[in-house]
Amino acid sequence: MTQIPPKHDSEISQNKELTVLLVQTVVSIILVIGVVFLLAYFFRSELLTYSSVFVKEFGYLGLFFGMVLSDSLPAFIPPDAFLMLAVSGGLGHFITLLSMSTGSILGGSIAYAIGRFLIPSFHLGRKFVLNYEEKFLPYVRRYGFWAVVLAALTPIPYSWMAYTVGTFKMRFSLFLFGSLFRIVRMTVYFYAMYAGWISGG
Repeated sequence: MTQIPPKHDSEISQNKELTVLLVQTVVSIILVIGVVFLLAYFFRSELLTYSSVFVKEFGYLGLFFGMVLSDSLPAFIPPDAFLMLAVSGGLGHFITLLSMSTGSILGGSIAYAIGRFLIPSFHLGRKFVLNYEEKFLPYVRRYGFWAVVLAALTPIPYSWMAYTVGTFKMRFSLFLFGSLFRIVRMTVYFYAMYAGWISGG
């Protein structure tokens, strides 16, 4: 009986992993549309009130700095919350996507710098690396630069991946190039939410 070469076995494993990520991404987009539809249908007036206050007080700069914090400090507010505020607040599509994508990439770059320069310098930082190495490092080892692209596009946490590749000293130019795919992610999720918001109205 012919044995499958280890390399071929590894390729099958990678293909399965990528398929799972693709399915998770599609499911998450469908869920976003469904959740926004339900929110728009049952809580439209409340959302309009909150979003109008946010838009009046903070506007596009609020979206920008919100994304910087969200993607540099993952315990903050998830990025989709700001997308929801932008959609329900009726902000312009192009400037919203520009400000949020730029803020996200800047936030990821800050997370990269924290991973590269701060985390290794502290005991808790080294403990963090050990805790998350098993979860994120395999992506970096398997896919290299493409691990950043995957994190930028899929449910893999982008900010945690930024910490990881910073800690393991991926070239910043590669990280930054991979992070540009956040623009695609923001665009897809923005219009998914917009579709849900319009449908729920």
